[in-house]
Amino acid sequence: MKDKKRITIVGLGGVGGFYGGLLAHQYQDSKEIEICFIARGKHLETIKEKGLTVLSKDSEVVGHPSIATSQWGDIEHTDYIILATKGYDLSQTIEDMKSVVGEHTVIIPLLNGVEAYEQLREVFGTSRVWQGCTYMVSRLKEAGVIDNPSGRQRILFGLDGQVSQEMKDLETILKTAGVHAEATSSISKEVWEKYILVSSSAMATAYYDSSFGGVMEHHPEEMRQLITEASAISKKKGVALGEDVVEVIIERLKAIPYKSTTSMHSDFAAFKEHNELGIMGGYMVKQGIAQGVETPMYKKMCNYLVVHSGEKYVGIEG
Repeated sequence: MKDKKRITIVGLGGVGGFYGGLLAHQYQDSKEIEICFIARGKHLETIKEKGLTVLSKDSEVVGHPSIATSQWGDIEHTDYIILATKGYDLSQTIEDMKSVVGEHTVIIPLLNGVEAYEQLREVFGTSRVWQGCTYMVSRLKEAGVIDNPSGRQRILFGLDGQVSQEMKDLETILKTAGVHAEATSSISKEVWEKYILVSSSAMATAYYDSSFGGVMEHHPEEMRQLITEASAISKKKGVALGEDVVEVIIERLKAIPYKSTTSMHSDFAAFKEHNELGIMGGYMVKQGIAQGVETPMYKKMCNYLVVHSGEKYVGIEG
């Protein structure tokens, strides 16, 4: 009998837990596909004992993975790895996962930003690392329980310029499990449009200690400047963004509920030990230098926030 396709989800928080739960529920009795989880702590123990519960707007499902473990050695091999860890955990995760990545393994990062994809590509090669991004608001409600109150969710993935049969096959696997998935040949455009939105809003909400609505109402010019700087960097890197990308992103930001905020703002407000300043701001400053693009607003906010950051972050001075 043909070996089962094995999909491993790493990082079982709001994003990885939601999609992983749907996949584990759909394929728990499958003869063709098996789902594996890499998790830790009480979350892992609850999943082993009761499965992973996914709450959505009008539904509740429980997923039981074939393997739930904290040790990559228990996985041995995998066809797909869906990475949904925090960015600051990525370097260690890359080292840990090397033992199960074979020549046919595909890795799809669903982390914020583009730096994760670039890091993974350097280690594992371009052809086996696909770009990915997701749109959803979901959270780890308690150990073993993921909550997506709105029910909205979407994954896009692939490589620029092609949609291979392998990509179509994964799209079908995801859709069958209830994931709104799309393999696309213009993934860089999708990833960067999302990154510019989340980066600019993360920086502004943390800098001004304010909500989405607050920064859009009271600091519209600063928001426009951040978006303009980030868009210029992406275009210098060869990403095919539309000429109206700044206006498109501003309109998307205006549509977000007024009192909502970003996870980076929440981490700063809670004095968390780690945050995403390096991913949301530091990367833009460093890429501005590398690409010859001036980033005065990103520099200003980074230099302020690094003083108020709970972690040591080097490389954004100047």
